[in-house]
Amino acid sequence: MNTYLLIPFLTGQRRDGLGRVNDVSTHPWEIVDIPQFKETSISDANEKLHRMGHIYASLADKVQQSISLGNRPVCIAGDCFSALGVLAGLQKAGAAPDRIVWLDAHGDFHIWGTTISKYLGGMPLGMMVGRRDRREGGRDSVGAFINTIGLTAYPEENIVLSDARDLDPGEKEALESSNIVTCKIENIHQYLSHRENIHLHFDTDVIDDRAKLPALKYHVNQGPSREDILSLFRTLRQYKLTAISVSAWHEEHDMDNKTAISCLSLLKELE
Repeated sequence: MNTYLLIPFLTGQRRDGLGRVNDVSTHPWEIVDIPQFKETSISDANEKLHRMGHIYASLADKVQQSISLGNRPVCIAGDCFSALGVLAGLQKAGAAPDRIVWLDAHGDFHIWGTTISKYLGGMPLGMMVGRRDRREGGRDSVGAFINTIGLTAYPEENIVLSDARDLDPGEKEALESSNIVTCKIENIHQYLSHRENIHLHFDTDVIDDRAKLPALKYHVNQGPSREDILSLFRTLRQYKLTAISVSAWHEEHDMDNKTAISCLSLLKELE
């Protein structure tokens, strides 16, 4: 049985529109909320990290509870940081995955020392493996964020990153010097075992299909189609998927719910 969790935030900023998933889904999604976090726009990166710490600590608790009941947590959130909350919950439940499959058009492997834009959304995979914030004055906002969630750094060599084709300078070099496996979608199965427990992280922008999913974030050409992801998910359901985390679409650009419906239908292939 699945536990369906919905986190209406994007890097700590409220995105109540994600709740429309419950309007089109065949099953209810529990909204993991922190009501006092009401702002839809926050400029300060440290404040975003502070809020995300509390948001994803709550998610980690929900994931731990789900595992304790013998269920599989499935999470949709506004960003890829949700994967850290899911992983922390698995670790707390004594169910850390043997492998993480991360589907993403981007590397998400920046730290403050490599990013030019200072965009937090380019950093979650780096944070997951323990690449920490080391800025002047001994500040370590990323470290505080990780500690709040309760996450233990995950081994690089156990991560398969697929179809990350939009990499910035510095990020590309960092990935190439890491132990993370990078591959195309058709080669993922070469790095998996049916004996392993797998956490699947699905950033929906891995898909290159504007016609069927017009509200995807940060579209990148020359990636897998929706049908490619559909085929992959039909293969992955033969493995031991212990958790699924999803980084969602731009709900404010999806007023007809076309992209939400398409993504939900993909997730059904994993049931």
